[in-house]
Amino acid sequence: MMSGSSIIFLAAIALLLSACDVDAFTNQSPSRRALLKTTALNARPRQRKPWSERERQTILGRNGEHFKLDRMRGNIEFGSSSRIQTILDGANEDSVKRWLSDDKQIAMSIWDPKLIKEVEPKVYRLKCMTLMFVTIQLAPHVDVRMYEEGQGSMFKLESVAFDPNIQILPGVGVSADQLGILIDVVGELYPSRDGKGVDGKIGFVTKGELPPPMRLLPEQALKSSLGTINRTITNFAIDNFQRGARSKFQEFLLSERTA
Repeated sequence: MMSGSSIIFLAAIALLLSACDVDAFTNQSPSRRALLKTTALNARPRQRKPWSERERQTILGRNGEHFKLDRMRGNIEFGSSSRIQTILDGANEDSVKRWLSDDKQIAMSIWDPKLIKEVEPKVYRLKCMTLMFVTIQLAPHVDVRMYEEGQGSMFKLESVAFDPNIQILPGVGVSADQLGILIDVVGELYPSRDGKGVDGKIGFVTKGELPPPMRLLPEQALKSSLGTINRTITNFAIDNFQRGARSKFQEFLLSERTA
């Protein structure tokens, strides 16, 4: 769904409950995973305040990876913003607009159907893979509101709540709440100029507070580790969207012909 590097959402996003385990990324042994699972400290789900257009455009206006570190205060944020372009077989501008008017169709195109569910009208919970960062394991989910404007001229999505689902190794001396993690996800889709597909952008930002021991880590080490998280989520999202959009659009065209 996003190109280049992303967290996480997810953010994200951005860059987002443990849905799949990527051993090559987390580099955890079975015993370490078991240890983490028995010492989980889950932060309470948090609601996000309503988005302003300025906040949306700040994230969507970026290109590629984002990294910001305030070592003195211990504040860190990272994420990615990427363009989306997908050609849809048999599409024209009118059919793409009609498709973009159906939030459920688009939601199931954006993410792996096994990792997404509707939690209330036009709000969908996106679960992410398990991510490992130093002594902290994240298995986040993000609740995302999805809606259209202008009768399919623009499809928007924005996070409204999240749970980082943090697990911490014993002996670290920090609780999940102390990390102050925030996850923002935002995006938009619209018919491409030639009407043969969709164009748009998606971005995520994850913010948190580094515990004092982690503030001593070299900036390049932090940047490299978080860049791996960005790329893992980005590639996962891109692959799912490109496959899902083409498949769901064909289902949509077929349903219109047989209605």
